[in-house]
Amino acid sequence: WREWIESVSDDLPDPEDELSTSLPKLAPALIEGVLRQGHKMLLAGPSKAGKSFALIELAVCIAEGLPWLGFHCARGRVLYVNLELDRASCLHRFRDVRAAMGAPSVHSVDIWNLRGHAIPMDKLAPKLIRRAAKKNYLAIIIDPIYKVITGDENSADQMAKFCNQFDKVCTELGCAVIYCHHHSKGS
Repeated sequence: WREWIESVSDDLPDPEDELSTSLPKLAPALIEGVLRQGHKMLLAGPSKAGKSFALIELAVCIAEGLPWLGFHCARGRVLYVNLELDRASCLHRFRDVRAAMGAPSVHSVDIWNLRGHAIPMDKLAPKLIRRAAKKNYLAIIIDPIYKVITGDENSADQMAKFCNQFDKVCTELGCAVIYCHHHSKGS
């Protein structure tokens, strides 16, 4: 009886007939042809491939409204969650990348240095949402996710619970979440 009551009183949306509804407006592009606002993006590659440098460049491109890898970026606030580099190294990297790009120093990127303070993503997500709620970020970049992974990476069930935290951040804040992961070393 209890299961039946719960099944008929869920708060899930009803199925829709694809032909009987008018199409909703798409979210604006954050990275033209690549990522929309409120969506997620994963940048993955082997260790030491330059993923963090690419994400720092992306953060600057969004902050300044510059193209990234040839793709136009919307301009807006960015939060870069640094989980790996010490504070000094991270700040120096941002300065060096900005200089190498010839990017103006007009719009800054907020950097949340959490090396040594990393907690599992299910605990970090509410804190991140609370801190970012009034900042109106277009994007939050989390680098790297192995520092906040909860559960076994090879378990689909546990990874689903982990990845749902990114959906929660996107939904609550209306921003894109861009995260970085490296796969195992070797060929």
